[in-house]
Amino acid sequence: MKFEKIVLLILLFSIVSCIPQKRTIYMQDVSNKKSYVNLYTKAVEVIDAYTIQSRDYIYIRVLTPDEAVASLYNLDAGQMAMNTLGDPASLKFQSYQVSDDGEIDFPYVGKVNVIDLTLKEVKVKMQEILKKHIDTFTLHIQLTNAQVTILGEVNTPGQYNMNKDQITIFEAISLAGDLTIYGKRKRVRIIRPSSDGTKTIKVDLTDLNLVDSQNYYIQPNDLIYVEPIKAKMFGFGETFSLGIVTSLISFFLLANSLK
Repeated sequence: MKFEKIVLLILLFSIVSCIPQKRTIYMQDVSNKKSYVNLYTKAVEVIDAYTIQSRDYIYIRVLTPDEAVASLYNLDAGQMAMNTLGDPASLKFQSYQVSDDGEIDFPYVGKVNVIDLTLKEVKVKMQEILKKHIDTFTLHIQLTNAQVTILGEVNTPGQYNMNKDQITIFEAISLAGDLTIYGKRKRVRIIRPSSDGTKTIKVDLTDLNLVDSQNYYIQPNDLIYVEPIKAKMFGFGETFSLGIVTSLISFFLLANSLK
């Protein structure tokens, strides 16, 4: 009788430990549920949301018909710089690092404070400064250390370059090969540094209302952490199947018939 109870407990635990399909499906419409509360707010343009922090790298290129003038204000006015526009990995070596005081040291201009400014605000500020020195010019400005770190229950954790000004959280986790079956989709944390300190944002990837919300977009230097579900501690989940339950039941019935 003791043996039967042990087998029954194993079967019950196995069934309970199965991962329901609804827990693994992204972007479900749950608005009609009585207990549902929409915690998400409408998004603003993400490139305006991110503000420059100390130790960021900003690529600033002055474009003017007079190449001699341009060479005075560019770290590298060679053809290589022109050919690598848009490639953050290449441009980082020709970028200005923001000091701990929030400043960059720009040629023939001096120190310019850029801390807590958006890229658009940096561009406007630099245009106003350079108008005093150059008659006709345009500016190309880009953040060249735009990366996202993804840890926890994803297939390929690591640090990834953001290949455009804004990416969604789904684009970010796709860089890491998607969540594993053990990833807790309803409780993903975004850890975001700022000049005021670090804040943690919790998002539910199974909620359709996450899409187009402010939390839908990832900012440069964000860290995304995916918690594991409890089933992983017991070895259930991805390799568990109904066949295992069936085999256990068959074994129990066979053992019981041999008594």
